[in-house]
Amino acid sequence: MISDLKRIATRRFSGDTRVGPRYEVLISELRKRNCAIAIDCYGNLWVEHGSGKKTVLLSSHMDVDPRVRKMSFRSYIRKRKHIVEGVLDDAVGCYINLLLASRAQEGMRVIHVFTASEEIERNNPRRFCRSAREVVKELRRRKITPDLCIVLDVTFPAIIHPEGKLDWKKEYSELFDVDDPTHCFVEGYVRRKTAKLAKRLVRRFRDPHVVLRDLSRYDEAFVYGKLAPSFSVGPVVYGHMDRPDQKMPVSHIRTTARFVRMVLAAYGRKK
Repeated sequence: MISDLKRIATRRFSGDTRVGPRYEVLISELRKRNCAIAIDCYGNLWVEHGSGKKTVLLSSHMDVDPRVRKMSFRSYIRKRKHIVEGVLDDAVGCYINLLLASRAQEGMRVIHVFTASEEIERNNPRRFCRSAREVVKELRRRKITPDLCIVLDVTFPAIIHPEGKLDWKKEYSELFDVDDPTHCFVEGYVRRKTAKLAKRLVRRFRDPHVVLRDLSRYDEAFVYGKLAPSFSVGPVVYGHMDRPDQKMPVSHIRTTARFVRMVLAAYGRKK
């Protein structure tokens, strides 16, 4: 796990130019796992497995926040926990998507997409999620309407004052609970029906480390939500997303992957 994650996390990819070594690393890792890769006209990577009445889309973005200058990575043990540290947004989501793409889910179709551009544009920071819009166009062109879209992207720990707007001028410890034990948040849904679905799935998983929260941002889950029920599954990362010292226990990856596998299994059984 650590070596594969490091290979992804230490390689940059630009959402503006759509060039960077992370792209080749992901293609190489997918091929090692015997995945048939399709590349759309925008440069997004697609892997499709299985068949059936139900279709689930799993999406993770390849690009790195352009404000991050140093692509560092290290792993260590602290208080009996295995910790990784570096540029984890969204190397972790890509790794989990890669992990899930390694094994087909029976009884359904799963589409894994590695999107080229989710982060801010250097000269236009308000323009997020260009590739999610591209994926929606491609799905419509192919006449595919997923039954569910899941975005795999890292997220923050519990927000200390969730009802207020985050003031990024404050210290990190004033904004987020640095002792939050949550491994993974299910969030990003915008419709009431999707919220009920997400709540049922979290209850079914029966793990207190996976928590549902009402946190919606203009991100990929928001874009996909215009096409199908959509939410984000976010492994919790501690630290600023635009800095290279983001930290995360490895257990957060394992818990998130188990939760998504449970969701896929549940959809695979649906008629």
